[in-house]
Amino acid sequence: MSVEQDLAKLRRLNSIVSGPLKFIISEVLEVTPLVVEWINVQTSGSAVCRYKTDNTRQYEVRYQFGNIGNLVHELTHVAVNESYRLDFINYPNWATIDLPNRDLDILGRCKNEDLRQTKQMSQAMNSAKSDTLMRLKGWTDAASELSAIQKTEISNKLVYGMINPHKESDTVLNQVLVWLFEWGFPITGQHVNKPIVNALYEELSTAVKLAYLEREKGKRYVRMNMPTV
Repeated sequence: MSVEQDLAKLRRLNSIVSGPLKFIISEVLEVTPLVVEWINVQTSGSAVCRYKTDNTRQYEVRYQFGNIGNLVHELTHVAVNESYRLDFINYPNWATIDLPNRDLDILGRCKNEDLRQTKQMSQAMNSAKSDTLMRLKGWTDAASELSAIQKTEISNKLVYGMINPHKESDTVLNQVLVWLFEWGFPITGQHVNKPIVNALYEELSTAVKLAYLEREKGKRYVRMNMPTV
């Protein structure tokens, strides 16, 4: 697989899906022109910003070629950074703090990003994000329609988000929503009782939409208040 094939698949998905899933696929497709280097990795992935002297940003994206969920996850990092401009923090927090200047390497990559993230974290927002992920894990554990492997993959990803909610909460929400769609959920047709996995999909879609709308608000705030950041 190649980046071009993966992006083409995302564009095809974008033409057939609706609701929150369409919101996030459209969002990540919009930021792809900012990616100047795509790197294939065997596990995990990352998005790294190159801060330029003219206040623009470019990105390196590492992901598992052929893995659309992983691609959406990493591009969500880019979308988050473009929305809030808070060193990849997954929520708005523009409180006045004693923040060190970015220490950049020769390519403009921030060497003290962890320190800046720590200073910009909100414990209240971390708790709120973690609570959402925990609630979704409860729905996952109860969804008998998911296979054991699917449950494990979703649960592990949600727990990963809970460990680092300040930088992984929105990314894992989007990734799991893509997974569920790729696996054929929600279940359609007439049912005596609504499938639990459908309730999971609805709860997840609501969380994804709320996070997406928050990022949209963040972009408007940045445009009005931080035009040169």
